[in-house]
Amino acid sequence: MCKLHEQTSKPHYELQDIFNLYADDFLKTHKTTSVQRKALNDIQACRTSVLGYNARECSECKNVEFSYNSCRNRNCPKCQGQKRFKWIQDRLKTTINVPYFHTVFTVPNQLFDIAIHNQRFFYNLMFQATSDTLKLFAQNPRYWNMKDIKIETPKTDLSFFGILHTWGQTLVYHPHIHFIVAGAGILKDDTIIEPKYNSKFLFPVKAMSKVFRGKLIEGIKKAYYKNELTLNKEFNQTGFFENFIDHLVNRKWVVYSKSQFHSSAKIVEYMSRYTHRVALSNSRILSVEKKIVRFKYKDYKDNSKQKIMKLDADTFMQRFIYHIAPKRFYRIRYYGAYQRLSKVDNEKIVTLDDKTLEKSSKVKKTKCKKMPINTKRNRLSSRPK
Repeated sequence: MCKLHEQTSKPHYELQDIFNLYADDFLKTHKTTSVQRKALNDIQACRTSVLGYNARECSECKNVEFSYNSCRNRNCPKCQGQKRFKWIQDRLKTTINVPYFHTVFTVPNQLFDIAIHNQRFFYNLMFQATSDTLKLFAQNPRYWNMKDIKIETPKTDLSFFGILHTWGQTLVYHPHIHFIVAGAGILKDDTIIEPKYNSKFLFPVKAMSKVFRGKLIEGIKKAYYKNELTLNKEFNQTGFFENFIDHLVNRKWVVYSKSQFHSSAKIVEYMSRYTHRVALSNSRILSVEKKIVRFKYKDYKDNSKQKIMKLDADTFMQRFIYHIAPKRFYRIRYYGAYQRLSKVDNEKIVTLDDKTLEKSSKVKKTKCKKMPINTKRNRLSSRPK
């Protein structure tokens, strides 16, 4: 049977359905940014006649099938598949054949108000504080196996990348950064050294949390005294900010480090679940009726049990737009030796070319070919018969 005719399963309810029903009323009563409004409009128009269509013709049976264009907005749950696949291929081109560590940096919920009204500043500060923390610990020789190293003052470089997430399972605002750190240090002469406590941990999480806390609070204080932050009126009260900072310092900040992955391919595949994602996938939406949205979620505090969350349409949309990142903001960032791995001359560096990646790909080619008929965007027409 021609694979052009194969139908893919479609969820009964989609994010698009919710926006089509309630977005207009929501925008009339809530303040939103231009980026947030564009995201809502794009998701509503995704794969509809508004964006035009393409056509595919089967080379065997000559059947023609029409499909509407995608919006390609990074906040749309239907437009992330191709980007995810390309990201995996790009990451696998050059890797280090060593164990990998998954490390997560989170901030206390007392900072959420500052974060949500100063998103670009706060997210950049989080990336800066977390990456500087990892680089600082990498410079400490006590965490590396230096037995055969003859360099007097070795400078150790890490290879790692981070992904910003701002949501939890119930769409609550919860900014945190996932980092994937190669369990190896790279010296100036391209020597790769192993972690001293490889079987247990890369760096101590309690010590990292203190350093991360100090760097983030220092950045907030500098911005506050330069009047660069948008804050609630209560921060204008005498002594309120100092008491606020003291309370943050006394809190326990959480840095979580997961057990190592022994293969670069496994860790890239694992992290692809975190990269090209939005706050809520269509498959989790159960029903949309009478201005109530029901969706399933995992309760990690209760042994990851599947539960159902009910939110009124306004609350649901308000929570969703919190997770729309500022314009041209990069949620995935690369650090240390990651960008120069292809130039490092070491037997542990694995470099794959495009042909090798294509052979190892699980994607199968079909006999059907794409024949573009009309790719004009913003085409207001119905599906052709």
